[in-house]
Parts: sequence; structure tokens; C-alpha cells
Amino acid sequence: DIMQAINSLIFKLSAASLFSAVLLLPIMSFAHGDSSPDAVKKEVHVDKNLPLYEAINSSYLANIKPILEKKCFDCHSDSTRFPWYYKIPGFKQMIDYDIKKAKRHINMSKDFPFISHNTPLKDLESLREVVIENDMPPLRYVIAHWDSRLTKSEREAIIKWSEESISKLREFRYQ
Repeated sequence: DIMQAINSLIFKLSAASLFSAVLLLPIMSFAHGDSSPDAVKKEVHVDKNLPLYEAINSSYLANIKPILEKKCFDCHSDSTRFPWYYKIPGFKQMIDYDIKKAKRHINMSKDFPFISHNTPLKDLESLREVVIENDMPPLRYVIAHWDSRLTKSEREAIIKWSEESISKLREFRYQ
């Protein structure tokens, strides 16, 4: 009886997840305003050895990277931890698409400054805005990963770091 109930629950959860994924894929595909993860955007190259970038990165490594590793790196880095359902046809393609698109926006694999098609200043401004607006992670990711949302203290730490870093970059730019 218990095994039958567990199997029934697993089936219902799988069916609900599949239905949600199929329903949300077309809606969420356009969440960032561009429809193709293959669109070519030129990567901005910066000298990571500038003392200013080294100072910002030092603070990032100590305070922010541990948060982002837990909450963002599955999509925005080269160290994705794939979920158990990754090999299920349909889910695999959706996850691959999302990761490719996410890393095209910003890839945090090499620390700060991030690998991106924007300047470090624009990346920090975007990160700050996304955290303030609570725009990440996408709803369909949250459905399967309930602990993926940033906590209040994590949000505050990222906002504080990004604002301090933005201020340093703006000050440097106008000297």
C-alpha cells in the first residue's frame, strides 16, 4: 500500500512537472527579451589585473561568490550541477537552452570581472537591478528548486557589494 502510494505520488509529481515545463517553456523563453541563445554578442575583454578590479574581486571572492555559487552557478557558470531529471527528453533540451542563454548574458566562472558582452560597470548595475527586482531565478527553475531564491540577507549583501563596486568604478572612470 505504501509503495503504491509513493509510486502514485511520484507519477503525479512527474506529470505536473512535465506539464509545467511544457506550459512555461514558451512563456519563459522570452523573459530576457531575446529569443535565440545563439545570437552572437561580442564579449567585452578587460584587464583583470587592474588594482581596482583586483580589489572588487577580492571582496567578491570573500563575500559574494559563495552566495552566487549556491544560487546562480547552475546556469551562469561552467560548473552546472544537473538535476536528476536532466536526462529526460524535453527537460534536457530546455535546461541546455536556458544555460546557454544564461551564460551568454553573464558567465561568472572566472570571477570578477565576469565574462560578458557588457562592461564590468554594466554587469554590476544589471546584477544589482536583478537582485532588487527579484527577477532571478526564473519561475520554472524555482518550481523545481524551491531553495534557489536569495534570502533577505543574501540579497542585502549582493546589493551592498554591487553598489560599493559601482561607486568605485564610477569614481575611477571620472578621475
